[in-house]
Amino acid sequence: MTTISFLGPRGTFTEEALNRLCECQSLTIVKEAMHTIDEAIEAAMLGQVDYAFVPVENSLGGTVLTTVDYLAEHSNVEIAAEISMPIRHFLWGLPGSVSDEITTIYSHPQALRQCKAFLQKNAKNKEQIVTSSTAEGAEMVSQSKSLQKGAIGGEAMGAQYGLVKLTEQIQDNMFNLTRFILVKPNQQISFNPAMTSGKLSLQCELDGLRPGSLWECLGIFAKRQINLVKIESRPTKGRLGEYKFFLDLQIAANGAQVVEALAELESLATSMQLMGAYETYHVE
Repeated sequence: MTTISFLGPRGTFTEEALNRLCECQSLTIVKEAMHTIDEAIEAAMLGQVDYAFVPVENSLGGTVLTTVDYLAEHSNVEIAAEISMPIRHFLWGLPGSVSDEITTIYSHPQALRQCKAFLQKNAKNKEQIVTSSTAEGAEMVSQSKSLQKGAIGGEAMGAQYGLVKLTEQIQDNMFNLTRFILVKPNQQISFNPAMTSGKLSLQCELDGLRPGSLWECLGIFAKRQINLVKIESRPTKGRLGEYKFFLDLQIAANGAQVVEALAELESLATSMQLMGAYETYHVE
């Protein structure tokens, strides 16, 4: 059976997204919750599990730098799949709790910020307790046995700790999405030009001292009508002003053009590394 480590604890949005990915791919797995992103990926790299599953980008908060920096610093991590999922928050409590009677609310600071309008309108006089994760807040409410304590978070959190919804969705932005990636160790990452959908991810370094080097890189894909769906830079941790560029290319029955583009980019860049060609999923 496939084993997958993920950013824990149990009941987080990461676990919820992993469950949804397993539904999309009809996977039966054993899950291992880890304390940090690095721990989750390291478990896969060391062969303790088959894959790791971690967040990589949020539509409001931007890139998850811990994940991207790990990918930047290691050449043997392959992205095997991607899923994006809406982040939907609810107020949860123990069975018998009523929203208006909650006096203390627990959650991660990011979740509290994402529900700011609800809290300003409905919880001005209620105590807000910051926790290390939304799941930790739910666990504290569950253990308290108090009908006056509530937690903010998602579906998996409520199910994990036996809580019930006290509200409908309460996040400020209904378009809050997070992307998650499934990764595994692979020393020889390649691209199959027969792919007709999904993404190809790569990272490269360019001669930043030569004017126009980034423009030339982007032109390689533009002239072949290859859609770049994301480009991001991260410091190489060498000299100031040196960067690695992360590119996500859209695959759409254009395998031959992608192969040509990769060959040209490899001749232009000072270094280039494929990070995986994979299917992408979006769930509601």
